[in-house]
Amino acid sequence: MVASGDAAPGLIFLILYLGFFALLTTLYAQKKISWKSRYSFVYFHVIMRLGGQISGVIFSFLSWNQFNTRLNTLVAYLVLSAEGYFSLVLCSYRFLIVWQQDRFETSNLEPRIPKGTPWRQRWKMVQRSPMAAIEYMLIGANAIIISGGSLLSNAMQDPANKQHSISTGKALRVAGTAIFLALVQVFALVAIQSYRRKGDRTLLCIIAVWPFLTVRGAFGIIQVLVSTFSYYNPEIYTDDGIKPSFLAAEYILATLMEWISCGLLISTYFSRVVGGEVLLEDWQNEAKREKEQNDLEEGGAGGLAEDERTQVGSPRGGDELALKKSPTQV
Repeated sequence: MVASGDAAPGLIFLILYLGFFALLTTLYAQKKISWKSRYSFVYFHVIMRLGGQISGVIFSFLSWNQFNTRLNTLVAYLVLSAEGYFSLVLCSYRFLIVWQQDRFETSNLEPRIPKGTPWRQRWKMVQRSPMAAIEYMLIGANAIIISGGSLLSNAMQDPANKQHSISTGKALRVAGTAIFLALVQVFALVAIQSYRRKGDRTLLCIIAVWPFLTVRGAFGIIQVLVSTFSYYNPEIYTDDGIKPSFLAAEYILATLMEWISCGLLISTYFSRVVGGEVLLEDWQNEAKREKEQNDLEEGGAGGLAEDERTQVGSPRGGDELALKKSPTQV
């Protein structure tokens, strides 16, 4: 049986994420944002989410007569969904670091590395920063979540080890998601401290992702612990597809939370439109300082040349020139 009715929410969010994809692609094409900017992290999230939504839509159109294909599609959807949450948490930190470095000229999460720093010294500076530890924890949690999902999917195909696979898989998914959730709270703590020091509208947009990512993480844990919200629970499937209550919870508490968070981060590009201060990347500030230095040097050289021309054209300068030409007239 084809559960095409379940595809509607997936199609809606597929279109919404395509809107973000089109916007970012246009900004890249017009060179208004750079590939080495913070928006590349958001672009990665959008691509992961597009893949997840496509997998979800395909899953909805497959029947259980195609059990293996449908199961593999479900695993792809869950993995890409985990990547979506992982990338958003990472995005939030990267945006906060850019804001701190632009407003404070330093960041307590990652040091500002001067241009021309040797790569070995650069690597050491990065590895010793708090952000390096956060990134390693995010990567580890992401791997744990994917491993847990793989065990849960294998439990559906291997009845002999079903209970062990389910228990281990659930434990891994809860542990990984809990790490994500804890790091979201750390992000909020650092961001709020920064706002108290010198807040603005741009930082408010960044801080605003905190409650949405918190809800997303909490629901991720609930999905594992409460079978009513688990894709691996056979009871959520009916002859007409998937229970509407499950779909509503999945798309409101998970997908919508990520979409809103993604939109808030993208909105920092337009913060100056509503009176906010432009947020510049570290490499943009470096280029700005170099340009100002070059303009200053050119201005100084031009001023010196003008002084020399003025001196030669002055009466005194003319007298000195005459004296050099006719010393006998003295």
